[in-house]
Amino acid sequence: MTAAAIWLVIALALIGIELLTLALVAAFPALGAIVAGIAAALGGGFGIQIVVFVVVSVAALLLTRKPLRRMMLGTPLVSSNADTVLGKRAVIIVAIEEGPGQRGQVRVGTEHWSARAENERPIAEGVTVEVSRIDGVALVVRPVSETVPRSR
Repeated sequence: MTAAAIWLVIALALIGIELLTLALVAAFPALGAIVAGIAAALGGGFGIQIVVFVVVSVAALLLTRKPLRRMMLGTPLVSSNADTVLGKRAVIIVAIEEGPGQRGQVRVGTEHWSARAENERPIAEGVTVEVSRIDGVALVVRPVSETVPRSR
């Protein structure tokens, strides 16, 4: 087996490791092995192949790892507009039972939300409520008759 073929086998093994781990570590020496294989195919001696492998691997790692990780892991923040329901009126569509942690459902405009009562008292279906805050994925609501009038 020629030196170029050995470098190719090393590169394929490193690519396989990278595909299994997705850690962005084995990809750089894989690139170095490919370039070292090219150097071997062009007649470069073993010392040159090693230098090419090390230089290309380290350079690729230093120049691209951080930007690639940032691009792959940096999920863009997408505003959910959940805060736009704060202070709005809603209608209970599934009654909220009395007690801590009891939930029902409300309709705010055209959206349906899980909801719980602010004071843990029951709220019947069809009652108009106001959204006082958001707790996790549920709206915390109070009947309109209990809302504090807003100053103008």
